Amino acid sequence: MKIKGIVFDLDGTLYESGGYVRQLMEGIRDTLAEFLSMDVQASEKLLHRIRAEYGSITLGLKSLGIRRSDFYRRLVDKLTPERFIKPRPELLDLLSTLRRKGFKLACHTNASRALADKVLNALKIPPSIFDIIVTCDDADPKPTPDGYLKIIEALKLRPEELLYVGDRWRVELEPAKKLGMKTVLVSSKPEGKPDLIIRDVLELPERIQSLKDP
Repeated sequence: MKIKGIVFDLDGTLYESGGYVRQLMEGIRDTLAEFLSMDVQASEKLLHRIRAEYGSITLGLKSLGIRRSDFYRRLVDKLTPERFIKPRPELLDLLSTLRRKGFKLACHTNASRALADKVLNALKIPPSIFDIIVTCDDADPKPTPDGYLKIIEALKLRPEELLYVGDRWRVELEPAKKLGMKTVLVSSKPEGKPDLIIRDVLELPERIQSLKDP
């Protein structure tokens, strides 16, 4: 079936930034410590345990009795993605080209909308380039199916008509594949069973033809 829509994960997929990843993880660690009144060493251990158990720190917040909205409101104030993430005009060109070719576009992230907007602003990508953005404000986080189903409904497409592009197999791509979507892993380290593996999201236009039915 012809691909008519493309869903992009945000962090680790549309850009790479070791500096921002470190700031983000430190911010999450410190915010957990504040909410649970523990030192940062204990919070660091808890963070790793939650991520291993749930696949997503955002998803694991509920088990700690922390509301996602409260957590992200405090976390966002600690983060300055614009210090670490450079604008990617070539990425905007890619997304604009895909739209001109008739693809519907979605962004799906476990971050809050406020944080997603900060990251997109650092990349100089207008949120309006996407037909829909689904964050943890809108749906339960990946790997639960909630956000995927919202995107399917909003784009009015069948799962088989959607391509999911992300950098994590178990948390992002495997749930998409179970729903019937085709999947692209953006990574230098192969894992899982995606339909395609690319090193950089900018490779997508030249490789997408291999995913289309003859």
